[in-house]
Amino acid sequence: GLQGTWPVISLSFADIKETSFIQARKKMCRIMNELYKQFDFLLKTDLLTESEKKEFWISADMEDIRITDVHEKLAFKMTVDGQEALSEVYYPDSGNAVVICDPGDIINEYFVRPELGGGDDRIILPPMTVQLSLSDSEATADYTLYVFHSRYRVSFEPLTGFIFYSRYKIKHIRQNTIDYLSFFVSDKTKVYLDIIHLESGSSVKKTVELQLSDANRMMAYNMSPVKVGKLAGLRADNILSYDARITDGTLTDLVRYVIDRKSHREMHQFLYYNVFGLPESISFSGLVQYSPELEGDIADMVKLKRRFNPFFNDLRTVNTGYLDENKYKALIDMLPSPVQRWYDTPSLPMEIIITDIDFTHTKMGNQRVNVNLTFCPASRKHQVFDRYSFGGGIFDYTFDRTFE
Repeated sequence: GLQGTWPVISLSFADIKETSFIQARKKMCRIMNELYKQFDFLLKTDLLTESEKKEFWISADMEDIRITDVHEKLAFKMTVDGQEALSEVYYPDSGNAVVICDPGDIINEYFVRPELGGGDDRIILPPMTVQLSLSDSEATADYTLYVFHSRYRVSFEPLTGFIFYSRYKIKHIRQNTIDYLSFFVSDKTKVYLDIIHLESGSSVKKTVELQLSDANRMMAYNMSPVKVGKLAGLRADNILSYDARITDGTLTDLVRYVIDRKSHREMHQFLYYNVFGLPESISFSGLVQYSPELEGDIADMVKLKRRFNPFFNDLRTVNTGYLDENKYKALIDMLPSPVQRWYDTPSLPMEIIITDIDFTHTKMGNQRVNVNLTFCPASRKHQVFDRYSFGGGIFDYTFDRTFE
């Protein structure tokens, strides 16, 4: 048999009696954590790779830090990427324990978001390096954690290299759409694009492998048709659909992109930071209502009225159109994003502020819903002065204007 051939660690979950999945998962994590501590001497050997020696966390999944057997008082210090986040002295409770509540919220305050421009081919996020220093009157201990930003708790095991961090399984996009797809890069992760395109009147499949970052990074790849065409050496106009496929060699996940060639009314696209702090986009085809306002203080000056600091507040209300469940969840993800940008092709993405939402609806079964978002430019200086050029047309002014 194999007994004595491979090292074996005994592990039992028999003591897990919790009645909910979340509590049971937490208990399992505690057991695993204690098991790792028993064998932490392996970290000092060459038996593990550098990636295996690191402990990675998702900030929103971090539990309270509980320090037991504290003597007299505890000096606790936390630094995030070299910046001091917390430095305090705590006195233990009646059980000689100190609890640091919600460490993930503290760490998230030091997360540096990437630029939300929409033109990058790919964006890479390394984990934040969190160093903890604890000392009381008898002992000192130092720990290093590697933490990825997240606004939400994650229901699945997040740091695996075969899952896309996307709400969608199928996504309909247009030629001028910007779209990012997020995932975690492990040592074994590979991502492919299976592209269906037209060639000599027939549909042909072409597969390309994406160039990934170093392991143990979060990554967002630009999956817009123009970028995909450039990667594959194809004209974007000839692409019919493409599948993004991620695998670790054993398990696979897939998101399908279908080029929408229907003659819809104007599309309205928004860029925002998703749950993991990476760029993501969402677009709507509903009607837009324009409600501009002239704002500024009005005061009586002797016999005249004067308006001070006037500015044009370009308020707009966009209807999302009918949303399926996945797109509705993606919209919910956008609302708490610290920055949102409205992308009106071909102009640059403009930062906006969502001033009002109307999510009131009655849902029956699988019936789709539509909601309204009211927004305005975030900057008062969003207006741009330009001049229309007629380019020296050979016909009269009216014909040139009509022709153009």
